[in-house]
Amino acid sequence: MNIQSMTGYGMGEAGGLKVEVRSTNHKGLHIQVNLPSYLYYYEPEIRNLVKERFHRGYIEIFFSNQNIDGTKLKINKTLAKGYYEALVSLKQELSITEEIGLNVLAQQRDIFTVEETEVDIPAFRQALEAALDDLKKMRLKEGKNLVDDIVLRIHSLDNSISQIEDNRMEFVMNAKAVFAEKLKSLIGNILIDDSRLMQEVAILVERSDITEEIVRTKSHLKHMEDVFLKSDVVGKKAGFLVQEVHRELNTIGSKAPGIEISSLLVEMKYEIEKIREQIQNLQ
Repeated sequence: MNIQSMTGYGMGEAGGLKVEVRSTNHKGLHIQVNLPSYLYYYEPEIRNLVKERFHRGYIEIFFSNQNIDGTKLKINKTLAKGYYEALVSLKQELSITEEIGLNVLAQQRDIFTVEETEVDIPAFRQALEAALDDLKKMRLKEGKNLVDDIVLRIHSLDNSISQIEDNRMEFVMNAKAVFAEKLKSLIGNILIDDSRLMQEVAILVERSDITEEIVRTKSHLKHMEDVFLKSDVVGKKAGFLVQEVHRELNTIGSKAPGIEISSLLVEMKYEIEKIREQIQNLQ
């Protein structure tokens, strides 16, 4: 089982280079690469390395080079001198009184160049892969913790649905007495044909039968547990099963509104909501 949480942090260092990777929830895979200009060329490679390891999450990558003191700027003095002399000549020819200062030369961008920063690319790749592996390790650990908790909640749901099944049998057994009591309160001491009463009770029981819903809920819960224990990617499939279980519980509540069953359903819906929330954080 390689289910991952979508939240985590990873860090790698090599040759004075440091790469940090942060991951948070996202419905798909979004990669935000924050690189200095001299590493732009390697961005496609970085994205491919991320996609090899992760399928979901908002992943941010940060790079720092401790070997660099700062940006190194060079000035082409020959070209700057040429600009100045040309401007002075033009000033004299046009009889311009305005002084020619540094502010004028500073606008000539081609006299400035940024010195290319040398980076140990093998060390950069090593730091990057170490950070991504560190992130994956953390996401797997968090994913396992979430799955363990979800499986316990599934077992709790399975136990509750078995209790509802037991209460269903009691509900069926008491249906005749409940129905007869209601009729008596409505019609008083008028004699009721027993066969007719049994027929009405049978109709009531049939309308209130939740056997199919119980069977389907148990099946969904078993399938859900298999998804978490045997799959590597669970998000969409588990979300669908949670939705189906919730739908079955609503149907059970409408068909068999007994106090004990209603109490169990409240607890089950709480567990389902917790599972739904945790699934949002799983790849």
